[in-house]
Amino acid sequence: MKLHQRIGKHINEHRWHYVVITVVFVAGVLWGNYKVDGLNTQVKSHLDGLIDQYLLAGGKSKLTGQALVLQSFLNQAKSLCFIWFLGLTVIGIPLILGVILWKGFSLGFTIGFLIQERGSTGVVITLLSILPQNLVYIPIFFMWGVIGIKFSLFIVQEKKETAVSLGTGVISYTVLLLLFLLLALCGALVEAYISPLFLSLVV
Repeated sequence: MKLHQRIGKHINEHRWHYVVITVVFVAGVLWGNYKVDGLNTQVKSHLDGLIDQYLLAGGKSKLTGQALVLQSFLNQAKSLCFIWFLGLTVIGIPLILGVILWKGFSLGFTIGFLIQERGSTGVVITLLSILPQNLVYIPIFFMWGVIGIKFSLFIVQEKKETAVSLGTGVISYTVLLLLFLLLALCGALVEAYISPLFLSLVV
């Protein structure tokens, strides 16, 4: 079976998990966007200053090249490893959903602030500097969140006897973590090199 077929089968078999993940993520985005209105003037001024510095630098962070790749990768890897750990517990499901909610909140807050404070410029920054890497990150966290939930359920079912032993399941689960970390590295490369390049072309 080809990779895209495996992915399609996985999504179809766990479509309700993906529905829940999507609803939680969207709720986080809306929550983050709503919180922008509650910022005080001092905080908004500080964030505006950071945006100005970013634009003046042509969309480049103080960190460049490998250092930015490493920072971006570690930021995502921490969340992926946390979900992996939560999947090993019988109470991991609500906490995994909490991670997804926070991811949505962070994205919604960032985009909401940019558009509210910078209008069309904020839209451009969003499309060129935020969207590219999130086209990689969001599917990764959706799928990994579902896998984490599925494994947490497996831990419960294992006590009732399952076809696969717990040890074998943990090994497979950990190997999948390594694969998703590799995918996160691809997203970090996009964030470090491609997104700043896109933005620098129009700044």
